[in-house]
Amino acid sequence: MHDNDLWEEVANNDLPSKLCTIMTLISAPQRYGRSSVRVKRPGEKRSVSRSATRALDVLELFGGEGRWLRAKEIGDRLSLSSSSINQLLKTMVDSGHLVFNIDSKAYLPSPRLLTFAGWLGELYQGHSGLHQLVAMLQERTSIGVTLTAPNDLFMQIVDLATAPGDTAERGLQISMFGSAIGSAYLSTLADADIVRLAQRARIESGPIALIMEGVRQIRQDGFADGPSGDGAIWSIAMPLPLQGPGYSLILALAGAAGEVRDRRDLLLATMRDAISEWQGG
Repeated sequence: MHDNDLWEEVANNDLPSKLCTIMTLISAPQRYGRSSVRVKRPGEKRSVSRSATRALDVLELFGGEGRWLRAKEIGDRLSLSSSSINQLLKTMVDSGHLVFNIDSKAYLPSPRLLTFAGWLGELYQGHSGLHQLVAMLQERTSIGVTLTAPNDLFMQIVDLATAPGDTAERGLQISMFGSAIGSAYLSTLADADIVRLAQRARIESGPIALIMEGVRQIRQDGFADGPSGDGAIWSIAMPLPLQGPGYSLILALAGAAGEVRDRRDLLLATMRDAISEWQGG
C-alpha cells in the first residue's frame, strides 16, 4: 500500500478529527459483523486526472444552475483561480463541450452532451431529483445526509447535504464491510455475492457467518443502523428502490448518537416518506 493512497485505519477512537465531522456512517454495529473500517479520501494523482475531474465539476455546476455562467462565477463556485478556470473553459469550448457567447462572456453546455444526458436520465429512470431527495431529507431532519454507491470493496459518497459546521466531501470512500452504509448495500446482494466479496476482503469464515446473520436482519428491517467506533455518532442507512443502473444506491443519515437513537422511529418514517415522495415525483 502506497503512502499517497491516503488510507486510514478507523478503529475504536482512532477516527481523525476531520473525518469525525463527516458523520456518515463510519458505523460498525456488532450485529452486522464488525471489522476495522478504512477510509480513502479523493485523490488527484496526476494533472490529467485533476483536469478531467474539474471539467466534470463544471458540467455538474451547469446542471445545478440551469443557466449561462460567466468564468468568474464558475471559478468562484469551484474555488479555482482565474487562470485555471479560463484555460479549462477554453479547452472545453475547443472540444465542443461548451459554447461561448461573446456578448455576455458566458458559457453553456453544448448539444454534444445531449446523447449522454438523455441516456443518463433513462438509466436512472428519470429520477433527476436524487440531489433534491438528499437536500429535502437534510432539511427535514437537520442532520447530515449522504447518498453512496458501491466502488469495489468500498462505498463512495456521490452526493451529500450536511448540517452547518459539518465537513464532508464527495468522492470519499468507506469500507463496505464494517460500516452501516456498507451493511445496507450488502443486504441488496445475493448471499453468494456477499461471500465472494467478503473473501476478496480477506474476511475469515467466522466473521462472514456473523455478517450473513446481520444481512438477514437488515433485509427484514429494511435498514441498517448503529454507532461509530467511539459511540458518538449513530447512523441509519437504507437502500433506494432504484433498478435502472443495476446496483443499489444507499441513502443514509447520521448525527449525535443520543439524538438519533431517541428519534430513530421518527427518522425512519421521515426517510421512508421522503423516498416515497421521490418515487412519486
